[in-house]
Amino acid sequence: MLYLIGIGICDENDMSLRALAALKSCSIIFAESYTSILTEGTLSRIEKLCNKKIRLLARADVENEKEILDACAGDSDACLLVAGDPLIATTHISLLLAAQKKNIPAKVIHSSSILSAAIGESGLQAYRFGKIVTIPKWKENFKPSSPYDTIEDNLSRNLHTLLLLDLDEKGTHLEPKDALRELLAMEEEKKKGIISHATNFVLLSRVGWPTQRRIYSSLAALLDGHTDDLPAVLILPAKLHFMEEEFLQEFSMESGL
Repeated sequence: MLYLIGIGICDENDMSLRALAALKSCSIIFAESYTSILTEGTLSRIEKLCNKKIRLLARADVENEKEILDACAGDSDACLLVAGDPLIATTHISLLLAAQKKNIPAKVIHSSSILSAAIGESGLQAYRFGKIVTIPKWKENFKPSSPYDTIEDNLSRNLHTLLLLDLDEKGTHLEPKDALRELLAMEEEKKKGIISHATNFVLLSRVGWPTQRRIYSSLAALLDGHTDDLPAVLILPAKLHFMEEEFLQEFSMESGL
Protein backbone atom coordinates (compact mmCIF):
# COMPACT_ATOMS: atom_id res chain seq x y z
CA MET A 1 0.00 0.00 0.00
CA LEU A 2 1.13 3.53 -0.78
CA TYR A 3 -0.22 6.27 1.46
CA LEU A 4 -0.22 9.95 0.58
CA ILE A 5 -0.68 11.75 3.88
CA GLY A 6 -1.36 15.44 4.34
CA ILE A 7 0.29 17.10 7.32
CA GLY A 8 -1.74 20.30 7.07
CA ILE A 9 -0.71 23.95 6.94
CA CYS A 10 1.05 24.41 10.27
CA ASP A 11 2.55 21.39 12.02
CA GLU A 12 1.95 17.80 13.15
CA ASN A 13 -1.09 18.87 15.19
CA ASP A 14 -2.99 19.37 11.93
CA MET A 15 -2.73 15.67 11.05
CA SER A 16 -5.77 13.47 11.63
CA LEU A 17 -5.87 10.42 13.90
CA ARG A 18 -6.36 8.35 10.73
CA ALA A 19 -3.12 9.78 9.37
CA LEU A 20 -1.19 8.93 12.52
CA ALA A 21 -2.52 5.36 12.53
CA ALA A 22 -1.44 4.94 8.91
CA LEU A 23 2.03 6.27 9.69
CA LYS A 24 2.47 3.73 12.47
CA SER A 25 1.56 0.93 10.08
CA CYS A 26 4.08 1.91 7.40
CA SER A 27 7.48 0.29 7.05
CA ILE A 28 9.02 3.28 5.27
CA ILE A 29 8.09 6.95 5.62
CA PHE A 30 9.15 9.56 3.11
CA ALA A 31 8.45 13.29 3.22
CA GLU A 32 8.81 16.26 0.88
CA SER A 33 9.03 19.91 1.82
CA TYR A 34 9.07 21.76 -1.49
CA THR A 35 5.34 22.41 -1.90
CA SER A 36 4.81 24.34 1.34
CA ILE A 37 6.47 25.53 4.55
CA LEU A 38 5.80 23.92 7.95
CA THR A 39 6.88 25.14 11.37
CA GLU A 40 10.42 24.23 12.34
CA GLY A 41 10.83 20.77 13.84
CA THR A 42 7.55 19.36 12.52
CA LEU A 43 9.09 16.25 10.92
CA SER A 44 11.23 15.42 13.96
CA ARG A 45 8.15 15.62 16.18
CA ILE A 46 6.25 13.33 13.79
CA GLU A 47 9.14 10.84 14.08
CA LYS A 48 8.61 10.77 17.84
CA LEU A 49 4.85 10.31 17.44
CA CYS A 50 5.17 7.27 15.19
CA ASN A 51 8.54 6.07 16.56
CA LYS A 52 10.01 5.84 13.06
CA LYS A 53 12.59 7.67 11.00
CA ILE A 54 11.45 9.88 8.14
CA ARG A 55 13.48 10.25 4.96
CA LEU A 56 13.22 13.72 3.43
CA LEU A 57 13.19 13.55 -0.37
CA ALA A 58 14.24 16.20 -2.86
CA ARG A 59 11.78 17.22 -5.56
CA ALA A 60 13.66 15.19 -8.18
CA ASP A 61 13.34 12.03 -6.04
CA VAL A 62 9.57 12.45 -5.74
CA GLU A 63 9.16 13.18 -9.44
CA ASN A 64 11.34 10.18 -10.34
CA GLU A 65 8.85 8.03 -8.32
CA LYS A 66 10.98 4.85 -8.43
CA GLU A 67 12.28 4.94 -4.87
CA ILE A 68 8.84 5.52 -3.41
CA LEU A 69 7.16 2.82 -5.50
CA ASP A 70 9.97 0.31 -4.85
CA ALA A 71 9.36 0.77 -1.12
CA CYS A 72 5.86 -0.66 -1.62
CA ALA A 73 7.18 -3.98 -2.93
CA GLY A 74 5.83 -7.16 -1.42
CA ASP A 75 3.78 -6.69 1.72
CA SER A 76 5.41 -3.40 2.72
CA ASP A 77 3.44 -0.23 3.24
CA ALA A 78 5.10 3.11 2.50
CA CYS A 79 3.92 6.67 2.72
CA LEU A 80 4.79 10.10 1.46
CA LEU A 81 4.16 12.91 3.91
CA VAL A 82 3.09 16.13 2.22
CA ALA A 83 2.67 19.61 3.67
CA GLY A 84 -0.92 20.80 3.20
CA ASP A 85 -3.27 18.53 1.25
CA PRO A 86 -1.62 15.80 -0.87
CA LEU A 87 -3.50 16.20 -4.13
CA ILE A 88 -3.07 19.94 -4.63
CA ALA A 89 0.31 19.41 -6.34
CA THR A 90 0.31 17.72 -9.75
CA THR A 91 3.48 15.83 -8.77
CA HIS A 92 1.44 13.75 -6.36
CA ILE A 93 -1.26 13.06 -8.95
CA SER A 94 1.49 11.68 -11.18
CA LEU A 95 2.69 9.45 -8.34
CA LEU A 96 -0.80 8.00 -7.89
CA LEU A 97 -1.04 7.26 -11.60
CA ALA A 98 2.35 5.55 -11.54
CA ALA A 99 1.25 3.40 -8.59
CA GLN A 100 -1.94 2.46 -10.44
CA LYS A 101 0.09 1.27 -13.44
CA LYS A 102 2.16 -0.97 -11.16
CA ASN A 103 -0.98 -2.32 -9.44
CA ILE A 104 0.08 -0.79 -6.13
CA PRO A 105 -2.98 0.12 -4.06
CA ALA A 106 -2.94 3.70 -2.85
CA LYS A 107 -4.83 5.68 -0.26
CA VAL A 108 -4.94 9.43 0.26
CA ILE A 109 -5.46 10.92 3.71
CA HIS A 110 -6.37 14.57 3.32
CA SER A 111 -5.61 17.53 5.55
CA SER A 112 -6.04 21.29 5.56
CA SER A 113 -5.00 23.21 2.45
CA ILE A 114 -3.94 26.81 2.00
CA LEU A 115 -6.50 27.07 -0.80
CA SER A 116 -9.50 26.65 1.45
CA ALA A 117 -7.90 28.13 4.58
CA ALA A 118 -6.80 31.37 2.90
CA ILE A 119 -10.18 31.92 1.27
CA GLY A 120 -11.92 31.25 4.58
CA GLU A 121 -9.61 33.50 6.60
CA SER A 122 -10.00 36.35 4.11
CA GLY A 123 -13.70 36.63 4.86
CA LEU A 124 -14.38 36.79 1.13
CA GLN A 125 -17.15 34.67 -0.36
CA ALA A 126 -15.72 31.43 -1.72
CA TYR A 127 -17.94 31.29 -4.82
CA ARG A 128 -16.64 34.71 -5.91
CA PHE A 129 -13.08 33.50 -6.57
CA GLY A 130 -11.80 33.05 -10.10
CA LYS A 131 -8.77 31.17 -11.37
CA ILE A 132 -5.90 30.83 -8.88
CA VAL A 133 -2.58 32.39 -9.85
CA THR A 134 1.00 31.63 -8.79
CA ILE A 135 3.35 34.60 -8.86
CA PRO A 136 6.72 33.17 -9.93
CA LYS A 137 10.05 34.40 -8.65
CA TRP A 138 11.48 36.38 -11.54
CA LYS A 139 14.97 35.68 -12.77
CA GLU A 140 17.14 37.51 -15.28
CA ASN A 141 15.78 35.63 -18.28
CA PHE A 142 12.46 34.52 -16.79
CA LYS A 143 9.89 37.27 -16.24
CA PRO A 144 6.46 35.90 -17.21
CA SER A 145 3.51 38.29 -17.08
CA SER A 146 0.72 35.73 -17.53
CA PRO A 147 -0.50 36.22 -13.92
CA TYR A 148 -1.56 39.73 -14.92
CA ASP A 149 -3.75 38.35 -17.71
CA THR A 150 -5.49 35.97 -15.32
CA ILE A 151 -6.10 38.76 -12.81
CA GLU A 152 -7.55 40.92 -15.58
CA ASP A 153 -9.88 38.11 -16.66
CA ASN A 154 -11.03 37.49 -13.08
CA LEU A 155 -11.70 41.19 -12.47
CA SER A 156 -13.65 41.46 -15.72
CA ARG A 157 -16.07 38.93 -14.21
CA ASN A 158 -16.00 40.61 -10.78
CA LEU A 159 -14.11 37.68 -9.24
CA HIS A 160 -11.44 37.74 -6.54
CA THR A 161 -7.96 36.36 -7.30
CA LEU A 162 -5.96 34.20 -4.88
CA LEU A 163 -2.26 34.80 -5.53
CA LEU A 164 0.07 32.02 -4.39
CA LEU A 165 3.70 33.03 -3.96
CA ASP A 166 6.40 30.91 -5.55
CA LEU A 167 8.29 28.40 -3.38
CA ASP A 168 11.26 26.69 -4.99
CA GLU A 169 12.73 23.29 -4.16
CA LYS A 170 15.36 24.92 -1.94
CA GLY A 171 12.59 26.35 0.24
CA THR A 172 13.08 29.93 -0.96
CA HIS A 173 9.73 31.71 -0.74
CA LEU A 174 8.86 34.71 -2.92
CA GLU A 175 8.26 37.53 -0.45
CA PRO A 176 5.01 39.52 -0.66
CA LYS A 177 6.82 42.79 -1.41
CA ASP A 178 8.67 41.22 -4.32
CA ALA A 179 5.41 39.79 -5.66
CA LEU A 180 3.78 43.23 -5.48
CA ARG A 181 6.74 44.82 -7.27
CA GLU A 182 6.44 42.22 -10.01
CA LEU A 183 2.73 43.03 -10.40
CA LEU A 184 3.55 46.73 -10.73
CA ALA A 185 6.12 45.87 -13.39
CA MET A 186 3.50 43.80 -15.24
CA GLU A 187 1.13 46.78 -15.11
CA GLU A 188 3.85 48.99 -16.51
CA GLU A 189 4.24 46.55 -19.38
CA LYS A 190 0.55 45.82 -20.07
CA LYS A 191 -0.90 49.24 -19.16
CA LYS A 192 -4.46 47.98 -18.58
CA GLY A 193 -4.95 50.09 -15.46
CA ILE A 194 -5.89 47.27 -13.08
CA ILE A 195 -3.01 47.55 -10.57
CA SER A 196 -1.60 50.68 -8.96
CA HIS A 197 -0.10 51.77 -5.65
CA ALA A 198 -3.67 52.53 -4.50
CA THR A 199 -4.96 49.02 -5.26
CA ASN A 200 -6.09 47.20 -2.11
CA PHE A 201 -4.84 43.69 -1.39
CA VAL A 202 -5.44 41.15 1.35
CA LEU A 203 -2.19 39.78 2.77
CA LEU A 204 -2.48 36.55 4.75
CA SER A 205 0.70 35.33 6.41
CA ARG A 206 1.28 32.13 8.39
CA VAL A 207 -2.32 31.01 7.93
CA GLY A 208 -3.24 28.47 10.59
CA TRP A 209 -0.17 29.27 12.70
CA PRO A 210 -0.35 30.91 16.15
CA THR A 211 1.36 33.95 14.56
CA GLN A 212 -1.17 34.34 11.72
CA ARG A 213 -1.72 37.85 10.34
CA ARG A 214 -4.46 39.29 8.12
CA ILE A 215 -3.87 42.70 6.55
CA TYR A 216 -6.16 44.55 4.17
CA SER A 217 -4.38 47.58 2.81
CA SER A 218 -3.13 49.39 -0.28
CA LEU A 219 -0.23 48.10 -2.31
CA ALA A 220 1.76 51.20 -1.33
CA ALA A 221 1.22 50.61 2.39
CA LEU A 222 2.15 46.92 2.06
CA LEU A 223 5.39 47.86 0.32
CA ASP A 224 6.24 50.35 3.07
CA GLY A 225 5.27 48.17 6.03
CA HIS A 226 6.44 45.09 7.89
CA THR A 227 4.98 42.40 5.64
CA ASP A 228 7.75 39.82 5.41
CA ASP A 229 6.26 37.04 7.57
CA LEU A 230 6.33 33.75 5.65
CA PRO A 231 4.65 31.67 4.34
CA ALA A 232 2.18 34.12 2.84
CA VAL A 233 -0.44 34.55 0.13
CA LEU A 234 -2.05 37.61 -1.42
CA ILE A 235 -5.61 38.17 -2.58
CA LEU A 236 -6.62 40.84 -5.06
CA PRO A 237 -10.32 41.43 -4.37
CA ALA A 238 -12.87 42.35 -6.98
CA LYS A 239 -15.67 44.74 -5.99
CA LEU A 240 -16.48 43.89 -2.39
CA HIS A 241 -19.89 42.87 -1.09
CA PHE A 242 -20.76 45.01 1.94
CA MET A 243 -20.33 42.04 4.28
CA GLU A 244 -16.90 41.24 2.82
CA GLU A 245 -15.84 44.85 3.26
CA GLU A 246 -17.10 44.97 6.84
CA PHE A 247 -15.20 41.79 7.70
CA LEU A 248 -11.93 43.08 6.27
CA GLN A 249 -12.25 46.43 8.00
CA GLU A 250 -13.10 44.85 11.35
CA PHE A 251 -10.55 42.02 11.33
CA SER A 252 -7.56 43.47 9.46
CA MET A 253 -4.47 43.56 11.68
CA GLU A 254 -2.88 46.70 10.29
CA SER A 255 -0.88 47.54 13.40
CA GLY A 256 2.79 46.88 12.75
CA LEU A 257 2.49 47.62 9.04
